[in-house]
Amino acid sequence: MEVVSFWNDLSWVLDLRTPFLNIFFDLVSLAGYPTFLILFLSFGYFYWSPEKFSRIAMLLFISGLINGFLKDYFQDPRPEMEFMLDPRIGQSYGWPSGHAQIAVTLWGLIAIEFKKDWLTTFCILMIGLVSFSRMYLGVHDIGDVFAGLLIGIIILALWYSASIYKFNDLLSNKLWIVAILFSQIIYYLSYPTHIDHEPSAWFLGVMFGWYVFASDIEINKSELIKVPVVLISTILVFITMIVISNINEAITVQGIMGVLVSYFLGITFSLTVTWLIPTIWTKLKLV
Repeated sequence: MEVVSFWNDLSWVLDLRTPFLNIFFDLVSLAGYPTFLILFLSFGYFYWSPEKFSRIAMLLFISGLINGFLKDYFQDPRPEMEFMLDPRIGQSYGWPSGHAQIAVTLWGLIAIEFKKDWLTTFCILMIGLVSFSRMYLGVHDIGDVFAGLLIGIIILALWYSASIYKFNDLLSNKLWIVAILFSQIIYYLSYPTHIDHEPSAWFLGVMFGWYVFASDIEINKSELIKVPVVLISTILVFITMIVISNINEAITVQGIMGVLVSYFLGITFSLTVTWLIPTIWTKLKLV
């Protein structure tokens, strides 16, 4: 009984709360939601490295798919409403914490990719803050967050091992495209779907499109040109995300056709981010 109490008890957070910390951890927690993640990935893609941030994006897609599957498979309830300060959770389940899992895979891979001591310290801090924010805001208990961290570490370790042993070289690019598409079909068909909980065809399309259309754009101009170009690019991504998301939500087609339309919209979004916007800057000779 003591073990259950330790993993599930959130009464201790009530004594920690202050108006300032409520605002602070609510802002920190935004770093685990899709809008921030997509805009951050896009900014990094344009500003730092399309190659590195395409790998980071792919790992996040994989991590997100695994988390969604586990949540809907186990259907673990979240803490009681009296603890909750985050209204954005919708009808999603608790175990494992998606924020904690995504934090490990995102910031962990950034630390691995860039290999800078100060950045590694910052990434570890972000993992800790994002994970703690979910308990502070009362939407996850210790068990949820611990599981999210552990699963995130396992995913990151497997990814790192695959990169060391050059797992990517086992197949050609075309065969990887086939493998991704096949694995997505298996994922969709085996998903523990129930009322108001089903796999996101849009998200699967975004993953597929990002892999297929990722470009090698490098904005090597002076900061005076680079910064405005990257900011405009990120704004365009935000606008595209809003437009395509609204179209996706407005889809009334049912069955397999509805799934295919949603999947195509996801591909269209990634196509815009990774190919169309870079092509525009190339034509304008800004890259």
